[in-house]
Amino acid sequence: MATTLTATSLHDQVYEELRARLLTRRHVPGEKLSLHELAAELGVSRSPVHHALTRLVSEGLLTVKARRGYFVTPVTAAALAEGYEVRLALELHAADRAVGQVSEEDLRAFRSLLDDTAAAISHEQWDGANAAFHEHQIDLAGNELLSRFYRELSVNLMMQVIRGGHLEDHASLVTEHRRIVEAFEAGHLDEAEQAIGAHVETGKRIALEAIERAGGVL
Repeated sequence: MATTLTATSLHDQVYEELRARLLTRRHVPGEKLSLHELAAELGVSRSPVHHALTRLVSEGLLTVKARRGYFVTPVTAAALAEGYEVRLALELHAADRAVGQVSEEDLRAFRSLLDDTAAAISHEQWDGANAAFHEHQIDLAGNELLSRFYRELSVNLMMQVIRGGHLEDHASLVTEHRRIVEAFEAGHLDEAEQAIGAHVETGKRIALEAIERAGGVL
């Protein structure tokens, strides 16, 4: 049955629909996506579908192959490890720039975002609250380019794919968030770096275990 979208912000609607499908793995790793078939299914022209597919390529959820089309990007252990390596480097750099320099207002906002992650009871709530928490953590460095690079990291979207609608180790992750915030509040860079490193390692462990259970690819 075809899904019909309204004309309002059509490009964004098509993008959000296709992104949701990829994050929930309605399309399997390596599957080819047909621009023409998607346009027909969604009841739209090819232009918004092409626009959405291009955005999804830039986010790492799709891979484009010359003269062959768009394919669902597999999430592998190697790709995940590389992504977490970059994420850790960015978070440590941001902490080095920010710890001891953060305003009371920004620290209050940081703790409020921590509370939001603690209150999350579904994976949808967690994804939003967790993203907001870590993006604020990066934004504290006051470097717009750094913030943009962090938001574009494909490893953050990989984790949504890997969780597949399940929220694991919530209490442990919130405890690690709390340690990060407390280190920032105390102005202790060494403690912040240790807390960030431990938290990134936890995320990587959860992801690698999920990939192993799935047979090496998701």
